[in-house]
Amino acid sequence: MLAEKSVAGAASNGVVVTGSRIPQPNVSNREDNALGRAQTADASSAPDWVLKDASYATFLKRLQAAVRANDRGAVIKLIAVPLRVNFDSGSRLYRDARSVRADYERIFTPRVTQAILGQRFDQLFGRDRGLMIGSGQVWFDHTCTNAQCSPPGPVRITAVNP
Repeated sequence: MLAEKSVAGAASNGVVVTGSRIPQPNVSNREDNALGRAQTADASSAPDWVLKDASYATFLKRLQAAVRANDRGAVIKLIAVPLRVNFDSGSRLYRDARSVRADYERIFTPRVTQAILGQRFDQLFGRDRGLMIGSGQVWFDHTCTNAQCSPPGPVRITAVNP
């Protein structure tokens, strides 16, 4: 009777609860499982079109070297202007290198620089708007030198999310 009331109550509220028994995983092969996870983590996840374009790898190496050396001038040379920066307080477009230089510490925060330095080339995420460093702290791609973007221009930072 109690079960019938529970079922009737669940049905009237539009919720149905079911249960299943899930067997416990075999934990005797912990070392094999750990090895499998490590190999999966080391596997490349970047799209093929990224891995095939050497200019992306060159750009990332230059950016990381400039950030590691705290060479603001070299970092600014790797930026496309206008640069979109999405702060918590709202977005801002930086229209020239001088304005980026003035706000450099506000744009390239420790969170952003750590993401840059920790990024592996083969782990880049790419989509139609470019490639992402970290969890979206920096976006970069080829810049267009003409209306058709053919041939593609140099790789530059297009957006930063501090």
